[in-house]
Amino acid sequence: MDTRSHLKQIALTRFARHGYEGVSLAQIATDAGIKKPSIYNHFESKAALFLELADDAENTLLALVTESLASQRQAPFEQRLRHLVECCCTISYREHQGVFYKRFLLFPPQELSREARDISARAEQRLDQRLGEIFHAGQADAALDPTLDEAAFIAAFYCLVDGLLSETFMYDKAALARRFEGVWRVFWRGVRAG
Repeated sequence: MDTRSHLKQIALTRFARHGYEGVSLAQIATDAGIKKPSIYNHFESKAALFLELADDAENTLLALVTESLASQRQAPFEQRLRHLVECCCTISYREHQGVFYKRFLLFPPQELSREARDISARAEQRLDQRLGEIFHAGQADAALDPTLDEAAFIAAFYCLVDGLLSETFMYDKAALARRFEGVWRVFWRGVRAG
């Protein structure tokens, strides 16, 4: 692993465990076995490192969505949508990235809140586009309620995934699987046709 990637992995772990304010570049350098000034060969500042990790987390989520949609292209619509919801929740199972992502979304560093919002907004626009595609596919397949509009579908999808992401931090996998089944049945009943 190159030094830049190694620094990012260490920073991701530390930011996930201690938050932005609880981590110094000196700690990251020590963990990497380098001197603090060497970090500046790779990152302009702690803020730049944090924001790059935030962008990486958003890109990981978008990649999961893209992969899900591509792999399920031929499946029945309900299966495609369910798989997409499940894929969006897997980010929380990635070591440290799930906790970092949650911290970044809910508690961005105050001095970076504008930049964090910008990163989230750009990612949300791209995700909205993907969700719009699956919404229109569901309408074309006559699988979704014809009275459902795209904005309501996307809002419901986000609420479902955000809630499930929170639950991944509170329940073990067996309990989470049971809760997912119940939540999925209610969600699907609310958006399906007929």
